[in-house]
Amino acid sequence: MQLKAPLSSTCQACLERLIDLTVTLATTDGELRERARRQALLIVEKLKNGPGITPAYIASRFHPIIKAICRNEDPFRERKIEEIRTAETIAARALKAMGNRLENAPEKETFSSLLTFSLIGNGLDFFRNPEELENLVTAGPNISINEGDVIYSRLSNPGATVLFLGDNAGEVFFDLPFLKFLGEIGHKVFFAVKGAPVQNDLCWQDLENISVDWGNVVVVSTGCGTVGLELEHASGYFRELYDGADVIMGKGMGHYETLGDTRDERVFLLFQAKCLPVATSSGVTLNSFVIMQPACRRT
Repeated sequence: MQLKAPLSSTCQACLERLIDLTVTLATTDGELRERARRQALLIVEKLKNGPGITPAYIASRFHPIIKAICRNEDPFRERKIEEIRTAETIAARALKAMGNRLENAPEKETFSSLLTFSLIGNGLDFFRNPEELENLVTAGPNISINEGDVIYSRLSNPGATVLFLGDNAGEVFFDLPFLKFLGEIGHKVFFAVKGAPVQNDLCWQDLENISVDWGNVVVVSTGCGTVGLELEHASGYFRELYDGADVIMGKGMGHYETLGDTRDERVFLLFQAKCLPVATSSGVTLNSFVIMQPACRRT
């Protein structure tokens, strides 16, 4: 797998769209928007041909600049609140429909169904209408790579420590049933959110807008606000948790871009390939869903 420099024209265009969206959400002041946009585009231009560069890495460098210039620490706040409300409704409706089928299902079938349900949540995206998720829930995902059985086998004995890296704010309602199930069958489950706002990812501050029963799932902060995970910028507590986990699952393309070249066999990535560069590098068709163990797919 390879999604690194030089940055493709598709990735650059996507970053430019993200910059435009972010500055628009960050302020109504046209002058500040233009200043922030210019500075963010300079960062893209400076970094795009650097070694080992991904779109996630570049975005993590221009978001703080936009926030500072526009004087807005969380440009996506209102959008996340709306995404949370919409996703909660869709997830609750879907779970109700699944309830009877899973009530007496074998453990492995329940595991697979709830893992797939979590995966569906990655259909959320800041360039999409959240209601599109409704259609995806009804139709079911096209999973091109499914190594869920490998995850299940790694969790065959109770007492494993599972670290789950969250993604978009609304996805939590799709992730939580799976995570609570893992806790119910005897595992220690940690759900990691961003330590500071970045894009529409779920962060520590967003938790005040979410009213759920976490059960035995422990919510932790990464201690940083990067797209995906840059472990060197995470808190000491989080790095210790990461190092001690038996299984690590990262949701979304940001985690694919930052963890996709890992040699760590504990790491699994769950995402929808929403753009051609990610689809091509992961070996699937556009908009396919993926559950992969990247360490065993290195080329």
